[in-house]
Amino acid sequence: MIPDELAVLLAPLETFEAIRRDVVHLGDRLCDFSYANPYDGVAESTRAVLGEALEQRRALSLQYSPFGGQTRARRAVADALRRSHGLPWSYRDVVLAPGAMAGLHVALRLVGQPGDEVVIPVPAWLDYPLYARHLGLSPLLVPLEGPQFDLDVTALAAAITPRTCAVLLSQPANPTGRHYPATTWTALADVLAAAERRTGRPLTLIADETHRDFVAGGTFCSPAAAWPATLIVYSFGKYHFLQGQRTGYVAVSPRHPRRATLADEAVRWSRILGFCTPNALMESAVPALLALRHDLGWLDERRARTAAFLREVGYEVVPADATLFLYVGTPDGRDDFEFTRELAAAGVLVLPAPVFHHRGYFRLALTASRDMCERGLAILQRAAMRPACSGS
Repeated sequence: MIPDELAVLLAPLETFEAIRRDVVHLGDRLCDFSYANPYDGVAESTRAVLGEALEQRRALSLQYSPFGGQTRARRAVADALRRSHGLPWSYRDVVLAPGAMAGLHVALRLVGQPGDEVVIPVPAWLDYPLYARHLGLSPLLVPLEGPQFDLDVTALAAAITPRTCAVLLSQPANPTGRHYPATTWTALADVLAAAERRTGRPLTLIADETHRDFVAGGTFCSPAAAWPATLIVYSFGKYHFLQGQRTGYVAVSPRHPRRATLADEAVRWSRILGFCTPNALMESAVPALLALRHDLGWLDERRARTAAFLREVGYEVVPADATLFLYVGTPDGRDDFEFTRELAAAGVLVLPAPVFHHRGYFRLALTASRDMCERGLAILQRAAMRPACSGS
């Protein structure tokens, strides 16, 4: 039986999925902006990498993986992190997992014991609080203020208590699309250091960097540069549009005070949790995936063009410079779910803000087909001009 405290966290997405089921019969007429599924397809270079991985003829190439992943793949990730983040990662700092979802479970279990608290700025990715609660941790949700949704480090600091073990957030931020600058992470490091002195307890920053490859201009700023006690969670699925193949990792910062023991503990937790061992086929593809680079000019153009259009027709759009999403205010303060149902009935699917522990907005994915974008934006324009229903 699912406990009530988990059921309430499951409910928003389940409500949306019921809306989706009601309109799935529309088939190709449906403009799906709900998830970052690549309707224009996966790059041929990515398909080739998977094909090469499958063509391996080593007798045990598709058999059991070691907990934590194969050394060759872990070493490739560590080499890439040294280049991208400028810190001296070793392969022992990297623990492979079947996607970021599994990686988040491992990271949370590493830093907290049942009864501990995890501070989470919201809006946030939907299942951060769910995973924390399931592991016996207490998620403390800290609302960020629109329309900018800057990271309010003062509010985060105020939420920290002697029971707090971690701050969990995404950089760039999902769903808002904000890519926070180095000054934000320096300020956060200052308040975390002060909180450690105040509470007498070490704090870990869990940084979900799943969308770090989608920063306009290409220059990513990692929180790990500012706060030594950082765990990075990453998924290869987003950048290569292989979301369903579930391949990612947890990386312990080389500057983490517990570096010597955390990665080994992460490997053990991968076993204990029972679902966190990496997929043999996908981890064999990791070195080649790390070498692939994709042209994302289309994404920057679509992000800018879509945001400009939505603002022109009356929507409030959070100024985004990263991720695969835009975060958009519902027109005239309309109820999130009611507006989502209205759009769905007209043939457009978006994710309402309650899925992200927020209100008054919806998330729009930028990975729909060109045809979907043209038809869907016209529907959104008409919806913005329609008066809100008064109800009875």
